[in-house]
Amino acid sequence: MALRRSTATVAVLGLLVAACDSGGPGSGSVAAPASPVGPPARAAEFDPGPIKTAAEYLAEPELAAADSARGELLAFACAACHQFREEVTLIGPHLHGVFGRQAASLEGFAYSPALRQSRLVWTPRSLEAWLADPSGFVAGTTMAFSGYRSAEDRRDLIAFLLRATQ
Repeated sequence: MALRRSTATVAVLGLLVAACDSGGPGSGSVAAPASPVGPPARAAEFDPGPIKTAAEYLAEPELAAADSARGELLAFACAACHQFREEVTLIGPHLHGVFGRQAASLEGFAYSPALRQSRLVWTPRSLEAWLADPSGFVAGTTMAFSGYRSAEDRRDLIAFLLRATQ
């Protein structure tokens, strides 16, 4: 039992390190752009797509094929700063009800001016762009997270978050 717990802990820590790796000089990795062609999207000119319910998003083919159990493991990086339910604010605001909500709109949290001015609405599409490169998507954000390089990681995480934040 202790060996299983230890192995699981090492696996989760490995995911956290991989997710938080900045991809900077000397890291041996390069962050992928938010889309396969062209420069990463920027929030100022971004179309978040239609606002739907979590069930409607999860019925879409890409999210229906996602591994939300794997997304739950990836969410440990988010949980370092965010709660998924409407609870106290940690380092970052809680994520309860995040889908369909305008960014930087929760009362009582000191958002960066850049995020407040972004007019961004959280949908799976906008969250995917954000998770690929937060500071590239909203220049001036104070969120200290370098993003997830893998589109599969982002898809699995978003599928989990659609369930966990309702």
